[in-house]
Amino acid sequence: MTRHARNGAALFCVLLLLPLSVFACSSKKPEPFDAAAAPEDRTITLINYNVAGLPKIFGNQAEDVGANQRQIGAQLTDRAFDIAAVQEDFGYHGDLIAGLDSEVYPFRTVHSGGVPGGDGLNLYSRYPLYNETRTPWETAYGIIDDGADEMTPKGILYALIEIEDGVYLDFYDIHADAYGDEGSTAAREVQFRQLAALLQSRTVDRPVIVTGDFNTSLHHGNDSGLYENLMVPCGLTDVWIELYNGGVTDDFSAFADTSERWDGIEKVLYRSGGGIALTPLDFTYESLTDGDGASLSDHPAAVCSFAYTLTEDFSPTEEPITVTKRNVFRDAVTKVRYIGLDLWKIFTNFEQLTAYLAPEIEKLKEAVSAWFS
Repeated sequence: MTRHARNGAALFCVLLLLPLSVFACSSKKPEPFDAAAAPEDRTITLINYNVAGLPKIFGNQAEDVGANQRQIGAQLTDRAFDIAAVQEDFGYHGDLIAGLDSEVYPFRTVHSGGVPGGDGLNLYSRYPLYNETRTPWETAYGIIDDGADEMTPKGILYALIEIEDGVYLDFYDIHADAYGDEGSTAAREVQFRQLAALLQSRTVDRPVIVTGDFNTSLHHGNDSGLYENLMVPCGLTDVWIELYNGGVTDDFSAFADTSERWDGIEKVLYRSGGGIALTPLDFTYESLTDGDGASLSDHPAAVCSFAYTLTEDFSPTEEPITVTKRNVFRDAVTKVRYIGLDLWKIFTNFEQLTAYLAPEIEKLKEAVSAWFS
């Protein structure tokens, strides 16, 4: 997202009242694993994509964001990924899902709403989704400037995904703090530690996939300790680094002179577990484009696939699973709460607001002066 787009988020929060979804859950027991029904070709295809679905006021005024979202949805349908993990699925969620075929993606997380209440994170899947939870970051930085990350509850979306009958994996989709300033860099460090603690808190051993917009990468000087704070303590491997950099996390000199996308901020991390071995097969950064070749988002998509095998250590998941549903009453209450919080943050940082608006006010003064001269 552009600097203008992120800075505009704070002002827009004063103007818009958009919903946040919260959830009620209904329980069911996991089905036992049936070895006879297991597929012969065990693969998972996924796309990790920041769809840039913020309201138009944040970005390029010439873009038709709704049309872009509909085209993204249609292309996701055409490509028929097993799992589509998205970020910034905000103000044009209806357009995005209008392009999605329910037969291709029959399972979808409950949308959490637009700016300022929603987190912009969603999963679209051909596999059943259970135990869905959304966890806001404990620390964020930027109200008017520096990405305005405090103005919407970005964080962690978790779902338990049943990739075949009785076979489950833990899936996380995140959106970390934007920008490279000192405050944002420090906030990401806390966020990666928070995510690591969440992964480590799960008592059931299962394979893990973590996707999202990390807003930093290992070759960046301000990577917020991504390797030390998240990957090492959780035993996670970066798919791109494993396939293209020989697993080396501290030397990217082979890519210093290339213009191609490499070690991007759109990441796919993974680990095997619970008697299920994941093996990455491929990974590419792709720009989804319209008929004229223009990118539909200001981010590339990370596209990859895994093979998985069940080892002799495999045992079926026995913990309770829940199916997430919308709770309209809590939705309304939460919406009001976030609107109030955002307004309070803006007006208690009035100096930042006036500094942000100063250039526009100056332009307005010049226009008025020219009109009467």
